[in-house]
Parts: sequence; structure tokens; C-alpha cells
Amino acid sequence: MEVRVLGPVEIVGEEGPVPLGAPMQRRLLSALVIHAGEARSADLLIDAVWGPSPPASAAKVLQMYVSQLRKVMPAPMRIQTHGSGYTLELEDGSLDAARFERLLSEGRDAARAGNPALAASLLRRALRLWRGQAYADFAYEQFAREEAERLEELRMEALEERIEAELALGRHVEVLPELLRIAAGQPARERLRAQAMLALYRCGRQSEALDLYADARTHLLDELGLEPGADLRQLQRQILEQDPMLAAPSPEGTVAHSLPSPPNRLLGRARELAELRELLLRDDVRLLVLTGAGGSGKTRLALEAAREAAPSFANGAVFVDLAPLRDPGLVVGTIANALGLQEGPTKTLAAALGTRELLLLVDNAEHVRAAAPGFVELLALAPRLTMLVTSRVVLHVSGERVYPVEPLPAEPAVVLFLDRAREAEPRFQPDAGEEQAIRRICDRLDGLPLAIELAASRVRTLAPVELLDRLDPRLPLLTGGPRDLPARQQTLRATLAWSYGLLDDEGRRDLAQLAVFTGGCMLEAAEAVCDITPERISSLLDANLLRRAATAKGSRYSMLETIREYASERLEALADAEVVRRRHAEYFLELARSANLASEAPAGGEQRYDVVISEQSNIRAAIDWATETGDVALALELTVALETFWTTSDPFEGVRRLEALLARADDVPLRLRARALRALSGAATQAGDLELAERAIHESLDGFRAIGDELGVGNLLHRLGMNALNRGEPARAREPLEESLAIFRRHGARRGEAINLGGLGYLAQQEGHADQAEAVLEQSAAMAAEEGFTWWEATTRANLAELALAENRLDDAARYARQALRLTARIGDRQLSVYALAYLAIVAAENGDARRAGRLWGAVEAEETRRPVGHWEGERDQYAARLPARSSSEFEIGLREGRQLSLLAAIDEAVDEGDCALAPGKP
Repeated sequence: MEVRVLGPVEIVGEEGPVPLGAPMQRRLLSALVIHAGEARSADLLIDAVWGPSPPASAAKVLQMYVSQLRKVMPAPMRIQTHGSGYTLELEDGSLDAARFERLLSEGRDAARAGNPALAASLLRRALRLWRGQAYADFAYEQFAREEAERLEELRMEALEERIEAELALGRHVEVLPELLRIAAGQPARERLRAQAMLALYRCGRQSEALDLYADARTHLLDELGLEPGADLRQLQRQILEQDPMLAAPSPEGTVAHSLPSPPNRLLGRARELAELRELLLRDDVRLLVLTGAGGSGKTRLALEAAREAAPSFANGAVFVDLAPLRDPGLVVGTIANALGLQEGPTKTLAAALGTRELLLLVDNAEHVRAAAPGFVELLALAPRLTMLVTSRVVLHVSGERVYPVEPLPAEPAVVLFLDRAREAEPRFQPDAGEEQAIRRICDRLDGLPLAIELAASRVRTLAPVELLDRLDPRLPLLTGGPRDLPARQQTLRATLAWSYGLLDDEGRRDLAQLAVFTGGCMLEAAEAVCDITPERISSLLDANLLRRAATAKGSRYSMLETIREYASERLEALADAEVVRRRHAEYFLELARSANLASEAPAGGEQRYDVVISEQSNIRAAIDWATETGDVALALELTVALETFWTTSDPFEGVRRLEALLARADDVPLRLRARALRALSGAATQAGDLELAERAIHESLDGFRAIGDELGVGNLLHRLGMNALNRGEPARAREPLEESLAIFRRHGARRGEAINLGGLGYLAQQEGHADQAEAVLEQSAAMAAEEGFTWWEATTRANLAELALAENRLDDAARYARQALRLTARIGDRQLSVYALAYLAIVAAENGDARRAGRLWGAVEAEETRRPVGHWEGERDQYAARLPARSSSEFEIGLREGRQLSLLAAIDEAVDEGDCALAPGKP
């Protein structure tokens, strides 16, 4: 039931509008709705219905009208009698005006929170509720005028807020025609004029923007005798000066785009897509689970449904593949990684999502369904999140809406076969006999899309009749009774066995060996681990048993999870299965070592950190395999090789894995144990457990001393000193730092020397010796630059910026911060980038440029919402305290602009600004 007043007043029930009879009943209803929930006396209602000259029988007629309204009102709407008056009781959310105001309020909140995509979405929904003038026929009547005018004013404010959000998203071209039309009809609304001027300017129509200002000024002077307001005058000046701050903001980061591109058309699922689209857009459906047999097309259907629904979610849709996982404890972290957030507990993930309106497509959840209660918790904490999950089994959690995915009916199944067959053989034109064979094939395959596609891919070598002859004996006979999920699994398994059997011996071995990879692999890895050639990979691609995706690093090959499960069984049947798994583990051990930035890594070596990030699933699988087979030393080698990954990307998992393996590592070589403890100290530091870090440092230090590894000792002494500084204990930091420096100098280890000089500079800063600190930090940065040690040079430049800022040397602080940013952009260090942007924000604030300060700090806030930023979170308040008050309009404008910047865009802007300031002829 719905009551509508944003247009002609009406009641809408389940079967459509409710007839209200005489106009007087509609007036009475309007008078009650305006004060819904309040008791209204008969005298007030009589005045509303008849005005100042009611008939003598008004009281009795009013009772009659009330009675008639009660008869047509659908439940739970009702009129209660209170003494001589009446009260209209409405269900929450049933009045369109109340929903409009709620959406307007939520849209404003979203804009203030820096989410213009959500703001625009909410405000569009609010404005769609309007069907004409509020209270329509009664808008100018005495009893309704005030409420109608109030709602009309809110309507204009909602329109202005929506346009503001669209402009913040860089949609000035799209919004300009509408904006010019509305602004022309509302000449006194300066905000609309300002928005139109800004949109014109961003469209390259500067003179028209200035003409619009002149028109607004003339109108205000002629009609009201007033000059334009301060905001409009300032905008005119900025346009005249071509202020860079007026440039359209980058839309990056506002909408998520991570749905994989479909490999081909989705066929035969029009009904399902329509039903799923409707379900996904319902407010009461937050967890929609697609269930069905393996190969029934759940993933493909879910992807298409998500693609169609994504535009209705302000912040888009994101795909999360759980197929590579075996540990339910990694599910939350995998979701966080897909969203570009750092791993943490569910509450941390929900907080990072904030008010983002997002569709999360989680694929292949059946084997980690122990994590499903976490979905419910996440949905409860992130109120605008909707999850679409595919699973072969029902999850059995609260709020779950199950949607069974059935196999294809006969005709769509045949269409799918023909379409895929023509992809394999473009000249394929079946005759009547072959079409009949195709129908029988589809029927025998039980309409399972994956099975049909596997069969269709063979038309290049086998005619449909031959396909049927070879396929038919392999399939179980499914006759009589319900065709349930186990039966369909049997059909698919037989189809996979048949397709596998069509390969030659070499092809069967290749497919089985490639199943060792979790989440796919690059060609280099396939060649190294499986001794396969590109030509043999091509044959598996032709058979639809392998998929190829183009990446920035080259081709990546993977299997559908259903196929990989079958191939994994074949791998286990190979005599050399364990040899293949060990080659897999050793390959990824070397890959992980190539990304380790620990000080023992050789200078000048290639550091393939980005490759390791993309191969997390394979490396985790290798660690798990080594652990399960009892090869703790190999598992520990793999985990230690990821020391940098645990420290910079996933410290919590690093702590868990290292502690678990160290508990079983009594028999591993002492050097390996010492290295593992060192890795644990780094992960624990980043996880915020400084006491665990201290214990690990001391144990690791004892180990390196026992084996006589002086460089290892130097590394741990440095960590011991830095941990003391992190714990606010500078008095015990000097001795280990100086001893470490001496060791690295004796060995000519320049990187270690640079790091320790930086540590001593940081110590001098904490002790209040600013000049000494700056000299030592400069020396450390220069040495790091000579060694190509970019990460440490960036760290030291950021420390120099902070030191200069503490002494109020603003120009030096800005120079050092920009130097740091140039370096962090090259290595992708988020935390250092955030610090450097914060320093520049403070410099801008101290120089009186509140808007610039807000823009830089807004970029920092935007990055904080994407994922946690390590140590920064414990220190940010001390930097925020040096910024302008939030009541500053210029600072607020800058904040809104900065929140739309990606981190890289903010860095580029900050660096470019510095370059312009230093260029000849620039002020």
C-alpha cells in the first residue's frame, strides 16, 4: 500500500489506484495526510474541506466521508477516532513524501561522506517519486499551501544536490542541457546558476559561462536590487582566471568495474535474467544465492545478471572468485583484495566499505561455505551492500534467497550447441539429420550448458551423428523420476570423462598436470612446471578445456572450476603427481624470492613484486601442499620468501602462517628458523603487535648469532632499534642502531648502511636534534638513490618533509614531500604517499590556501576508505589537528573535490603543482 502526494493525491493498493469518489473525499484525505499520525479536530477538518463557509450539516457529512474513506482504504492504512477528531495512521515508508525526504537526507549524507555516485543515485530515486506538483489540485488551498510549498522547495534542493553530485562525477557534458533549462526557469536560484556556469566552463564554453553570470546579475539588480552572492562572484573570478581548481574531477574510484568480460553470448536465459534483475533491485533481497549442478551455467548467468544490474548500484559491481581457496579463513581477505582493500576482520572490511552501494558477485562458494555466516555479518554492517553468490549447495544462512539454476530447455540448448559449434567451425551448417542428432545430444546431456559446449567444440573433427555415437555409450541413462542435482553431476562427469578421453595421451597428461595451478598460470609457469609447449596448450584451448585471458604481462591460462576438479583427480592418478606438485612449489618459491625486499636480497636484482601479487593463490596452494605433506622446511621457505608481501600487504595472514609453521619447525635448519622469525617480526610490526615483534627479533637475533651470520645480525639489530623507536623508547635504540651500522659498513653493504643512517636520523629527530637529523637523513637518502634503493629513498624523503614541517620550514617540507611522492608513485607505496600528501595539505593550510589543503586531505580520506593505511591510522589525528576547521567553506569545497581523486591522480596533481611553481616565468 502506498499513499502518493507528490502529484495528484491518491492511494495505491496491490491492484492499483483506489477509487476515492467525490473530490471532497480527496480533500479530506489530503488534510489527514499532511498531519498523518496527529489527531485533527473535526473543526479543523471541516475548515480544510469546505473553507470558511461550511454547510450546516458539515459535521455529519464529515463523518460520512470518513466512513467512506475507511471502506476503501487498504490495510494497514486506517483512520482512528479520537474524541471529536480523527487520526490517519500510515505504515512506515508508505507515504511517498516521507520516502522522498529520507532519500534526500541520505543523498546529502553520501555527498558529505565523499561518495557522489551514491549521492546521485539516491537523489535520482528521490526525484523519480515526483509525478507533478505536490498535492496537485490543492496546492494553493489554505490547508495544503504551506506543506506543498515546503515540499516543492525540497524538490529544488534535491535537484541542486543531484546536479552537484553529477558534476562531482565529471558528468558536466551529460547534465548541461537539463541544467541550462532548469536554471533559465529559476533565475533567482544562484546555486543553479553557479552549477550551470561551472558546467559550461568545463565544456570549454567560458564566454557563455560569463554571459550567464551577467544575466544573473542583471536579473538580481533589476528584480531585487541586490548584487550576486559571494559564491557566485568568486566563481566568476575563477572562470576569468581559468583557475585549475575548476577542472573536472577524476571519476576514478567512485564506481567499481571488476566484472570479467564474457567470452561469448549468453543464450537461452532471458527469463532468468529478468527474474534475477528484479530480485537484485529489491530492498528486501540482500543475499541472493544461485544454486545448481556443476556446469549448469551459474557463473555465466550470475555475471550477466550482475552486468545488467550494476548500473543500478551507485558504486558498481565487483567479482570475487573463491575457487582457488581451500581455507574458509581466507574468504574475507579475498573479498577485501577484490575490492582493493587490505585484509582484516569483517568489521574492518565493512567499515572500509562505509556507505558504498555495491553489488558483490561471489563465485564458487560451496567448498568454503563455513565462511557463509561472515556474509551475513558483512551485510549487517554494510547496509548498502548486496551479495550475489553462486554455490552448488544452499548456504543455509539467515536472509539467504535461493534461486535454483535449471538446465536449458530443449530449444535454447540446441541454439547454444549451434552457436558454440559455429565458433569452433564458422562454416558449420547441419542438415536435417544432423539437427536431429544435435537435439538428441542436448537431451542426453540433460541441457547442461558446459557439457553442451564441450560437445559442440568437437564439430571440427566429428559430425553430430558421430558425436552422438561416441558420446551416447559414455552417459548414464537418466530416465524416470526427478532429474536432481546428483544425476546432473553424473551427466557432467561422464561428459568430462568423454571429452578427456578424446585427447591423445600427451593431451590428457597436459590437462592433468595443469590442474596443479590454482587460479591459473602464465605460459612461463606452465612450461617450467608441466613441460608443456604453446602448441599443446592451443589444442586444449580448442577443446574448450582451457581458457585464455589477456593480461598486461601476457596470456594467462585457467580452467573452469568444474573442469579443474576433474583434471585434479586425473593428476592424483599420475605416478609422478608429487613430482609435479614439488616442481610447482619450487617454481613459485623462486618467484616469491624475486619479490623479497629484505636487506639480504641482492642489490640490483629484479624484484617481481607485482607478479607475486597476481600469484597469491598458487603460492598459498604450494605452502598448503608442503605443510600437508609434512615438508615444513619447504613450507617455511615459501612463507619466508613472502616476507615483503606479509609486511606490506597482508601482515595478519603472515603472522598466522609463520607462527603455525614455527611451532612445527624444531627440525628445520637454524638459518631458516632465524629467517622465519625475522619475517614474523616484520609482519607483527605491521599488524601492530610490537611485543610479538620484539620477541621474534630477539629469537631471530640469537639464531643469526649462533650461525655466525654477521649481516643477519646487523639486520636484526636495526630492527631492534627501530622497534624501540616505534615503542617510544629512544634511549634503548641508539646502541643496536650504531652496532648495526658498523656491521654493514665492515661488509660494504650499502643498502644496510643507508637504512641504518635513516634510523639514526629518526633517532636524532626524536631526541630533538633537528639539524643533525636532517644531515643524516640527507646522507641516507643520497646513498639509497645511488644504490637504486627507491623504497628507502622515498621513506627518507618523507621523514625529511616531516622534520621540516615540525620546524615550520614550509617550502622545504613541500619540496621533500614532492620528492617522496615522485618515488612512491614508481613503487606503489600507499602509506608513504598518504603521509606525503598530508604534509602538503598542512603546508597549504599554513600558507592560507584552505581549498588546496582540503583537496589534498580529501584525497587522503578517499584512500583511507579504500583500505587501511597501516601506521598512519594511529598518527593521522595529529596531522588533522593542523588543518582548517571543517566549518571553513573553502576547506569543505576542497574536501569534496579531493575525495573524487584516485591516489595516483592526487600524486600527479601535487607533483605537477610543484613543477609549475619551479618553472621559469612562474610566480
